[in-house]
Order: sequence, then C-alpha cells, then structure tokens
Amino acid sequence: MKQAVLEVKGLTKYFGDVAANKDISLSLDKHEILAIVGENGAGKSTFCKMLTGIYHPDKGSIAVEGEEVRFQTPADSISRGISMVYQERNLVGMLTGAQNICLGHEPCRSGLIDGKGLNSLAEQIKHDLGLSVDLNTPVEQMGAGEQQLIEIMRALRTNPKILILDEPTASLGQGEIEPFLQFIQRIKSEREIAIIFISHKFEEVYEIADKIAVFTDGQNVLFAPSNELTQEMCIDAMLRQDKIKPLIISQTPTKDKQPLLEVEEIHYGGKVHNISVKAYPGEVVGFYGLVGAGRTECMQCLFGLRYSKNIHYIFNGKEITKPKPRQMIQEGMILTPEKRMEGLFRGLSLTDNICNLFLDELLSNRFLKIIDRKKSNAFAEQVLSDNSVKYRNVSQPIISLSGGNMQKIIIGRSVALKGIKLMIIDEPTTGMDIGAKYQVYQKLRTLTQEKNLCIMMVSSELDELFAVCDRLYVFANGDCVDHFERDEFDKKRIVETAVRGRKL
Repeated sequence: MKQAVLEVKGLTKYFGDVAANKDISLSLDKHEILAIVGENGAGKSTFCKMLTGIYHPDKGSIAVEGEEVRFQTPADSISRGISMVYQERNLVGMLTGAQNICLGHEPCRSGLIDGKGLNSLAEQIKHDLGLSVDLNTPVEQMGAGEQQLIEIMRALRTNPKILILDEPTASLGQGEIEPFLQFIQRIKSEREIAIIFISHKFEEVYEIADKIAVFTDGQNVLFAPSNELTQEMCIDAMLRQDKIKPLIISQTPTKDKQPLLEVEEIHYGGKVHNISVKAYPGEVVGFYGLVGAGRTECMQCLFGLRYSKNIHYIFNGKEITKPKPRQMIQEGMILTPEKRMEGLFRGLSLTDNICNLFLDELLSNRFLKIIDRKKSNAFAEQVLSDNSVKYRNVSQPIISLSGGNMQKIIIGRSVALKGIKLMIIDEPTTGMDIGAKYQVYQKLRTLTQEKNLCIMMVSSELDELFAVCDRLYVFANGDCVDHFERDEFDKKRIVETAVRGRKL
C-alpha cells in the first residue's frame, strides 16, 4: 500500500468560539497536486498556517510520510519538509535573485558570506529546475513571473516533501500563466514532491490538479480525484447551505436619478480594465470577487492612491482624469482602506485619529499652525457620540478599542468631512463579531437614508453584501464582468460568475 506523504485527520482550529477550520481530513501522495478551492474566508489560509507551524491545531493530527508531527514553529515545519510560497511577495527588492534564494541560509567562509559560493548554489538550483532567470538581477527589476520563480526556487532549496502555493498566478500576466503551470507540472513529475495548489481559477485547477478539496465555512465539504468532479459540483459545494436573510431590506429606486459616479475603463498594471460601473446617491453598491479580482485596485485608482496610466470618469458631474486623494476628498469622495490600521495611527489618541482630517478647521493660530486642543477634544467627543463608539476617554490610544469601534471611528470621521458624497469602504467588517457587523450595516444604511450618501462597499462576504446592498457588481481578472439588481440576487449565479470570470 502506497504511503501518503501528507495525511490530515480531523484538523480543527478555533478563534474564540468561532471554528476557522473544523474536522479537516485529506491526504496527498508524492507526484500529486492537490488543489484547494473555496470562497474568500473559507478557511484555506488557516489550514495552511497549521501545516506550516504558524497556528497550532486545537484538535486533529498531521502526519508526514506516516509519522505524526506537531509543529511549534514554522522552522519545525520546514525541517519536516513543508515549504510554502505565499501570495504576497516575500522578497528583498534590492537583493539579487541569487541572494534572495539563499537569504537566511547563505554559505559562509571565515565568518563572512561566501558570495561566489552563494551564486554557485543558486545557479545549481536554477539548473536543476531547468529555468532561465538571470539571478544576478535585483528582484525589484524583475517581472511578476520571474519573482514568482525566485520564490519557488527559495522554497525548493531545502528539497521539501510538500510545497504549498497560495494563489500563485494571481499577480501573473496572461502570457506568464501557462508557462508557470507547465513548470509546476514538470517539477511534480521530476521531483519527489507533493504540491498543494490554492486557487480560485477553475480552469487552472482542472489543468494541473490530481485531487480537489473544496472548503466552505472552515470545513472540507468535498474531496475527490479531479476527474470525478465537475466544476458545477465544486461550485455547489462552495455555497453555504444556510438561508440568506437580509438584515436590512432596502430598494433604492435609481431610474430617475443622475449617476453620482460613472466609470467605463481604467488602465493600470499595463492593462486596460473594463469597469462599467455607475453609482447613485442614497444607495449602497456592493463589489464582489475572489482573490485577485481587482476590486481594491479599481477603488484605489478612482481615489488616486494607485497610479493609473489612463483614467477618465465622471464624478458629481465633473470629469476626473488625474485623481489625487486630497483632490478627491475636496470633490466629495473618501476611501477607507481594506487594512484598518492603514487608516489609523496606532500609537495616537482617539482625538488625534479623529481630527487628523480636520487640522485646518481646528487651529487656534493659523499663522503658527497650533491646534486648539479644547476644540479638538470637543469635536472628537461629538464624532464618538454620533457613532455610538464605546470608549473611556478621548486621550486613550485608538489601538485599545475593539475592531468594531475602530471601524465606527473611521466611518464617522469620514462622513463628518464637509461635502462628502461618496464613501468607498473596503472590507469594512473584517474580524468583527456578528453584533459589531450588524451595527456597521445599520450605520451604512442610515448614512444613505439621512445624508443621501452613496456608499461603494467592497466585501469578500457575499452574505454581507446581500444584507446591506441595493445593487451588486462582480469583478474577475481586474474587470467588472456582471451586474445584479437586488431582486436578481442569486448566490449560486453570482459565485459562478466570479469563479468563471464572465457573464453567464
């Protein structure tokens, strides 16, 4: 009987009362590729973090080549033959490809790094893999495909038994994907290795995977050889079975209104992206897509946070061609970032975090640029009160608040700006419990109804979008591929559109 290189039984991980993974069981043999698919937040990352020693499972077991293992650190996982290449690049831009491959494990002579030996080692790895990347070039000068290969060469330097690839093609250009997939298939065949391939792109999954596991709500709901599963079966398994109940039922008529925002296309990352989007006053518009769909990038271009070679859109009746954040705030647009802490100053007080958008209005001496602390504290207290934030005093560090209360501050200070007409809010409830989420939903709906504000809401949680949105756009591969009115909301159809990357 063939010995599985990886066998997982009943793997479970809780965060508080929430099961991020529950009873995960699967196995993988050498010379096999296991594809793990599922919606954002389905538990794929938590599972991989247990395999790599970042998280410790609460229940269940992991066995490598028949021997049960317990990892205390990532180094333990690497020593037992598990390497992972993460979706986010983990390279040092100023160093060469060779230096990045050997980073942390450089050969030394007389206590100093042996540059010649380092280059020789990296070149040998490149030769063994049959690659043609110039390892003497700083990685910051390389394209996305070459950087991905550098990451893999570094991971393979230790001759792992199991290689985990997290969304490896998400940042690759269309012409780079097929050669990369061929490379993965080749190393699977030529080396004594098993590969876990995390992806939401079914065309890639079915091209290279021997087995498929579908994760939903932290559980492995489907696991079988790829030739026994259809895409339809995988999509059905990805869908949660609970009935979706909108927390707030709303339908904002838009037929007789003028659009506040009209976008057709955006040019960034060397590609023209088709973004046929309209947004109206008094509505919440949702933006859904899987990893790498391009929703955040689109919003950053509109606000001027991301460079766009050619951008042209209409906002509040005005043509916008070269947006910059300060300009767009003055025009009436504000963006709250996906990563909450990017919109806050961790070590500063509630007052300082609330008032940093209003410094000109809170000066006691405009010539000396001195802030009126009494006026600032009073303004902060008003914003906190208007948004039902739970706090001790305005001088406490913002980092001492819960995630829900921090989000209330981000939203509250944004809408306190004069003339704000459109709020772009990216993943607004990440990490919150259901009670805090519900409060954010209510706040968003209240803002649309009382201030006639338009809210464009990016979220990876389809249930959340169904709960609060009037309309919904689906993104894939950087483009807006379909649009749904509220009475057309259908979870299976929307997920299938996102997965297939086209209008059905």
